Amino acid sequence: MTPGRNEPCPCGSGRKYKHCCLRVAEVIPDEERHWRRVRRALEPLSRELTREARRHFGEVGLEEAWAEFFLFDAAGPFDPESHFVPLFFSWFLHDWQPDPHGSGLPAAVHDTTVAGAFLARTGHRLDPIARRYVEACIAAPFSFHEVLDCRPGTGFRLRDVMLGTEADVSERTASKSARVGDCLFAKLVSIDSLVLIEGVGPTAIPPAHKPALIELRRTLGTEQSLFGTETLRESADELRGLYLGIDAALHRVPELRNTDGDPLEMYTLIFDLDAPEAALERLEDLGGGFSTPEVERDAAGKLLRAEITWARAGNKVNKEWDNTTLGALRIEGPRLSAEVNSARRAAVLRKLIEKRLGDSAHVRPSVVQSMQSLLEREGAQRELHQHEQAEFAADPEIEAAMRGVMRRHYRSWVDQKLPVLGNRTPRKAVRDPDGREAVEALVAQIERDAARMNPPLHPEIVRELRATLGLS
Repeated sequence: MTPGRNEPCPCGSGRKYKHCCLRVAEVIPDEERHWRRVRRALEPLSRELTREARRHFGEVGLEEAWAEFFLFDAAGPFDPESHFVPLFFSWFLHDWQPDPHGSGLPAAVHDTTVAGAFLARTGHRLDPIARRYVEACIAAPFSFHEVLDCRPGTGFRLRDVMLGTEADVSERTASKSARVGDCLFAKLVSIDSLVLIEGVGPTAIPPAHKPALIELRRTLGTEQSLFGTETLRESADELRGLYLGIDAALHRVPELRNTDGDPLEMYTLIFDLDAPEAALERLEDLGGGFSTPEVERDAAGKLLRAEITWARAGNKVNKEWDNTTLGALRIEGPRLSAEVNSARRAAVLRKLIEKRLGDSAHVRPSVVQSMQSLLEREGAQRELHQHEQAEFAADPEIEAAMRGVMRRHYRSWVDQKLPVLGNRTPRKAVRDPDGREAVEALVAQIERDAARMNPPLHPEIVRELRATLGLS
């Protein structure tokens, strides 16, 4: 327990703690002292630059910049609740200049950024550290930076994917959530031996999206170029557009579809039957030879209930499947109910039933299940399935068999043409530096996802995959 300042020092010197070991305990390393000095100098800047933005551009400038930030892609009015606001303001204050051909602002402000106007007006009385920082912010471009090493709460080492340069960054917040292999869309600023993040995108880019960054780098020709930094500034819209697209893809709620590509909607068709036995005879071949009806009768042989699977050969999405289940029919007494998972399948099945049963079947209003109910049902079924699968996979023989399936999958994966690699196979892509870096990112994503698989992907499969591709 730490003693009070006026209590005897626990070292036994007989002096008060404040006059003895407290002084040693309060010694601040030079690096930390420098960090605090820089942060104190920069602390007022955000507030002062925001005031300058109101003076220089006003509300019109804010709205024009907001639209341009999103590349005029239906961004709507400025939204203070948007998760892009911190990134936007960094760009707005240091990078944005109005388009002279489409701006409603006076021509006198077209050629200067907020930060430039701020320096021209008040730079002479700024703290020298703050002035140098603003100048560095104006000069530094946004880019994509890969996390090579992370020191949570302190900082990380980043590699500029577009330029190939590396930097040790002092950062207290983003370093707590960043993961090695992530890419950050950010502006790095060097100031008095420190490298700081001035603006950073709200979403870290996982390794699976790195090939798109590499392709843009190849197109721009920025890596190890003497003019790479200038090219990044000139191509700012392309970089930001790529980031916004990736962010949208990562946050987009996937539209649920069945294997025919139809939007998922649960339909229940209901018919009253005049002759249940005859209905069974006319519908029992809907299984297409892949299933037979499950029939239950009473002691006298009277039909009590029957379940029929509606299926067809092949599958549009999963070519290895020999059939596709389209729906489930149930006859119980004089009632026929049929469940399908899309409006199109419901229409096809209704016509089929009415054609086969004719006037002996009388349709009732269909029941359509809400998407929320469907999601809850799918979630409950998925949770049950995962639990059952985990118990199933716990059997050593089953685990070995599943490991064999995954090993064969990844052995064939290296020779599959992948759109993300320009329709090259991983085995061919690793032969050139850009392709090798892209494949490395894809394998890193496989490793990241491995622990979430059920059952988890065995590490030796990834080691074998790396060895096959010659990756360290």
